[in-house]
Amino acid sequence: MTKPNTPLSPSQQVDAKKSFSQWQSLSPWSMLSFSFGATKAILTNGYALIPIFFAGWQNGFNLQLGVIAALIMMTLLSIFAFIQWRKYRFKLNTQQLNIKRGLLFTRKDEIPFNKIQNIRFEQPFYFKPLKLGTLVIETAGSKDDEAHLAALNAKDAALIKQQLLQLTPDANQSDLNQTLSTNSQSADDSEVESHAKGQTNSPSITLVFKRDLKQLVQFGFYQNNLIWLAVIAGPIIGQVNWEEIAEIPVIQQIWTRIVSFSGESIALQVASGALLFVFIYCLFSLISILAAVLKYYPYRLEKRQQTLQRSGGVISHQQDALAIKRVQLLHFCQPVLARIFGVWTLYLKQVKGQEVEQKAAQHMLLPTVKTAEIAATLNKIPELAVGNQGIPKSYQSIALAWFTRRGCIAFLPAVLLTIAEGVTVVTLAIWLAALIIMGLTFLRYKQWGYVIEADAVWQHTGLLSRNWKRIPFSKVQHVSITQTKGQKSKGYAYLTLGLASGSLTLPYINQQDAHLIAEKAMIRTKLDSSNWI
Repeated sequence: MTKPNTPLSPSQQVDAKKSFSQWQSLSPWSMLSFSFGATKAILTNGYALIPIFFAGWQNGFNLQLGVIAALIMMTLLSIFAFIQWRKYRFKLNTQQLNIKRGLLFTRKDEIPFNKIQNIRFEQPFYFKPLKLGTLVIETAGSKDDEAHLAALNAKDAALIKQQLLQLTPDANQSDLNQTLSTNSQSADDSEVESHAKGQTNSPSITLVFKRDLKQLVQFGFYQNNLIWLAVIAGPIIGQVNWEEIAEIPVIQQIWTRIVSFSGESIALQVASGALLFVFIYCLFSLISILAAVLKYYPYRLEKRQQTLQRSGGVISHQQDALAIKRVQLLHFCQPVLARIFGVWTLYLKQVKGQEVEQKAAQHMLLPTVKTAEIAATLNKIPELAVGNQGIPKSYQSIALAWFTRRGCIAFLPAVLLTIAEGVTVVTLAIWLAALIIMGLTFLRYKQWGYVIEADAVWQHTGLLSRNWKRIPFSKVQHVSITQTKGQKSKGYAYLTLGLASGSLTLPYINQQDAHLIAEKAMIRTKLDSSNWI
């Protein structure tokens, strides 16, 4: 944790500027960061290997080969980390951050300050005793994180972060020089304590949002993704010897009680199965809850000048910094369980890279936001121009033709197969599947809608969950209106809004509304194009 900005003396400004103007090497401790980073990447992408390891364990495990494999892996990781440290260099000039790395093929990155989108300060558990941290720098439109400045001392990391955040795209040379010598931060224990209690010494710092342990536990519970349970548990279930498990005394006792409770009642048997499913889901939720608490507790979101800074993390402390002007749209997400609790997750959608959706997890988010809190929270960030209304209470639905075209198509295979084969068990199953698909399509149709405001348009989508997206006209980069002959005759149109964070579509809306939204967006862009990325 760091304290609010404290101005440097003129001599300190000169020394700080000189210290980063030449090529700098990282601390040898950065080898720890490179090693743990590579290990994390291997484990993160290794879910598919879990069933393979489980099957190997069931068929017998050779301890000697396992130890040899582990030693080889540790040796390779150590060599990789050593090479990364020896060949990694960085420096700051008045316009950009320069980085070079690589052994056989040298890679040099030149990152202009005005292209930097996010700066994240991470302090893993192995760096905390050393008062070291890592700066992770993301740029607008990049596929991966552009730079990792590992094992920096806290003072240098805070100074570099402030320098990069305070630069603007249209700053001239003197402005850049002045920004490079503005503020730094220190990290003494007494000021860390006062900051944790919510005390600040600078009027430019505003506490926007904070969450306690109970609210983060709730966030981890409703954000739980059951798909991962199926992906991991599915192949393992096939390897399990269920006959041996059924003979375990505890399992037999549980089964006996279920049978005695439900008897011959099908409804009670279904209810028992549902309760068992909920129990398994809650056990799986513990992983999601633990991850949410370790990553975000204690959650604090502050506004510092023109940036939003989130801090939190139990084992690995993080400080995310996002320039407010980089926020492209507001995404309010309410999964099924969140609807029960009456809370939302707010994502601040940023400029997207080439991978399109893969970086969605990196968007800054506000967890467990109550509906009544939305307007008050966002009014502390007037640059987002939400006003006092918060989320709209109703929306204009899209045309029914969107549903009829899609709902009827689901029955086409069933009709053709019934004509060819007649009424059979297979055709009846296909008709049932078509009915289910039509029902889900209807639910999705009922969730499609939009609201037009003076300076933005809202998109409402979902199936069982709900999603509101607020798209400011000032962030729209291009507009596309498409119509088939049938749509044109009935007065409908497809409207696509292109932003730096991706494209959004409003299907089968009134063509007059489509032209109104397009005109509002283009007029706003004509008056002020600086709001683009």
